[in-house]
Amino acid sequence: MKLIWLQLALGLFQADLAVKHEIDTDENEEKRPERELLGGAVRIKRLRNYGMAGGRFSGHMSSIIKFSGIMTLAGMVRFLSLLPKNGHKLQKAGYALLTGGALSNLYDRCKKGYVVDYVSFRTPFQRLNRLVFNLSDFFIMAGALLICFGQTEKTRG
Repeated sequence: MKLIWLQLALGLFQADLAVKHEIDTDENEEKRPERELLGGAVRIKRLRNYGMAGGRFSGHMSSIIKFSGIMTLAGMVRFLSLLPKNGHKLQKAGYALLTGGALSNLYDRCKKGYVVDYVSFRTPFQRLNRLVFNLSDFFIMAGALLICFGQTEKTRG
């Protein structure tokens, strides 16, 4: 049963890499600036992010790789330390999501020198409309929430 959490992390890593590969190598993405879904509330468009969230620190990829590598490693160490313990299912699920997402974005940075982002939202908030995400970003956010919720989870023997 403990192996399932590692399998989940690796499966999420692979799923996001597959989607990013499709988006990044689709020749039609060059011609088509974006596709709208759900009446325009969700937009699919390719963005090569050479920085961190929102393109911050663009041009400093080696520092970004070091920082995200250290953060990913720290999360993985905590994840691996939880696996042999009974209970902690929310935290284990959270760390699986966080690890899968973080590894996928780190892989992109190391292999390509950028992260492929492709999902944005149309909202009443202009700043949010400019942000573009990928599945890994959603995995990381959901994982962080589950880890927080799991802090109060009772351990069952």
